[in-house]
Amino acid sequence: MSGGRPRLYEDAKSFEDAVEVYFASCEVEEKRPTLSGLSYAMGFSDRESFVGYEDYGDEFSRTVKMTRLRIEDDRWQQLLNKDKFTPGVIFDLKNNHGWKDKVHNEHTGKNGEPIQMEMKPSDRLKELLNAKSG
Repeated sequence: MSGGRPRLYEDAKSFEDAVEVYFASCEVEEKRPTLSGLSYAMGFSDRESFVGYEDYGDEFSRTVKMTRLRIEDDRWQQLLNKDKFTPGVIFDLKNNHGWKDKVHNEHTGKNGEPIQMEMKPSDRLKELLNAKSG
């Protein structure tokens, strides 16, 4: 018998049902779904406990992934609303959903030409090469 606290949800169906109850309550209460709110509503003490169910098999993993995707889609839909102040939404997407700013740097030389680099051996390297050949 393994040690530790027993799981809150032993079967994938009751786990998925609890997730659906949470999303339905968000619609009724007109509130945004969050991973922390979901975790709390399902009886977990932290978000990581909910996410940890990904390791309990394909059915649990699918529910966790779909849940995270639903919450991410909610944030994405908020970004599309031009009348909303979105920095908080962007922060959430970057910190909780793996979004990143993409930076593209392009460097050019004189008159837009490619940068030419000339490799010059250091004085110490010259000394070493001269000493070895001499």
